[in-house]
Amino acid sequence: MRIGFIISLIFAIVVAIFGIQNSTIISVNFFSANISISLALIIFISTIIGAIIVTLLGLKKEFTLSHGNRVLTKKAKNFQSEIETHKNESIVLKTENEIFKTQIQDLEARNKALKEQINELNIEVKQMNKISATETNSL
Repeated sequence: MRIGFIISLIFAIVVAIFGIQNSTIISVNFFSANISISLALIIFISTIIGAIIVTLLGLKKEFTLSHGNRVLTKKAKNFQSEIETHKNESIVLKTENEIFKTQIQDLEARNKALKEQINELNIEVKQMNKISATETNSL
C-alpha cells in the first residue's frame, strides 16, 4: 500500500512538472465548442479525471473483495458450527458404544452362566436316566 502511494506521489510530481513546462495557451475543439485554455490546466484536469476513474475501479474491486470475504467468513462460521455438531454427535456415539460394549459383556457373562446351568441340568438328567434305568431293570 505504501509503495502504491509513493508511486502515485512521484507520478503527480512528474505530471506537475510536465504541466508547468507546457503551460502555453492552446485552442481545444470539443464537439462544436472551441475553447482557448492552458495546456497545463488540460493536463491537470485529465490527470484528475483519470485518478477518479482509477479510484472508482479500485473501490469496485474493494467492494467485490469485501463481499467475497463476508461470504467466506459466513461459510467458515457455518463449517465451524457443523464441526462442533459433529464433535458432539461423536461424543454421544462414543458413549452409546461404551454402553453397548458393557451390555455385550453382561450378555456374554449371562450366556456363559446359562450354558453352565444347561450343562449341570444335562448331567442331572443323565443321572436320573441312569437311576430310572436301574430301577426299571431291578423290577
